[in-house]
Amino acid sequence: MPALSYRLPALGRREATRKLREKIKDLPCENAVSLLKNQSLPGLYDVELGNVQALKSFSTVELHAVLYPFDRRVNANHLTFLPFEEYVRDISSSQRSLYAPIDTVANSVFGLALGAVIAAVFGAFNPSDLVSIQSVVAVFGAYFIGKDLWDDVERALMGLTKKWRLRLVKDYYVYRLERDTTLANYSAYAKETRYGKALLLPGKMDFIQQSNSQTLRLCFQRRDLAEADAERAHLFSIHVDPLAAEAFEAGGYLLGVKLALSRRFLGVRHSHELFQSLRNLERGCLGPGGIWLDSTLFYRRTFSIGNLKLFAAEGYLKPRAMVSAGNVNE
Repeated sequence: MPALSYRLPALGRREATRKLREKIKDLPCENAVSLLKNQSLPGLYDVELGNVQALKSFSTVELHAVLYPFDRRVNANHLTFLPFEEYVRDISSSQRSLYAPIDTVANSVFGLALGAVIAAVFGAFNPSDLVSIQSVVAVFGAYFIGKDLWDDVERALMGLTKKWRLRLVKDYYVYRLERDTTLANYSAYAKETRYGKALLLPGKMDFIQQSNSQTLRLCFQRRDLAEADAERAHLFSIHVDPLAAEAFEAGGYLLGVKLALSRRFLGVRHSHELFQSLRNLERGCLGPGGIWLDSTLFYRRTFSIGNLKLFAAEGYLKPRAMVSAGNVNE
């Protein structure tokens, strides 16, 4: 009897894992992300999103892409992610752009909370001084100190919970789309004409350039996909400097892709996060110990409220083909 009692939880976990794997298989992620080389224009690659109509059923669709060239003669200065790198460059130089910085409120909330605590202390121990100049100055001082302290507190909490299943995570996105402006409407029309197919603009995004790699993070809300009427849409283009194009091709590259499909219910975001990479033209992912696994997909199931994120389950599926490579003119 004791042996059976120990087996039941294990059987339950195996059944839960089996159901999750079946759920992952049913997601519209087959050939969802394509890297297409332009045969007519050397050094130009288009990244497209597939299964757009099926993806409309999700509250948010997130796509993160990181490109790392293997040849040491090629670095981030030889790579350009358009149009999003241009948007970030315009914002940095105080030019008009389709995107604007997202205002952070967490530090203000923390400052207000700290000010409220100080006010409560005055109210509890010395109510007559609650409206005195000293107490007002103390409350406002606590508010501004709390705002300044929040970054340090947040960094400490993220470091503390880094290896926990329940973690405090930083916002992925720094910029938001300025919707329904004349600039946005004309830009969307021009880009659709330029690329010959619908262009999807995410509601939020971020772009990161490091010494040897480029990272782009896109977050599409349901309304960002609502007007798309085709199965495939253009996301962005990768331009390789002509002086480095030959070395980029010969040395190869790693294009890592994360696709997160989420639904919201009562303020909780339930996500399936899918990871797969292109190592040159070979798809796969990294397994335990950093070993390359051919034709394999790594998945995670997470639940989030604000910046609190629970990593509920993870695993590998093979064979899976979430990312693919080809030619634009095929």
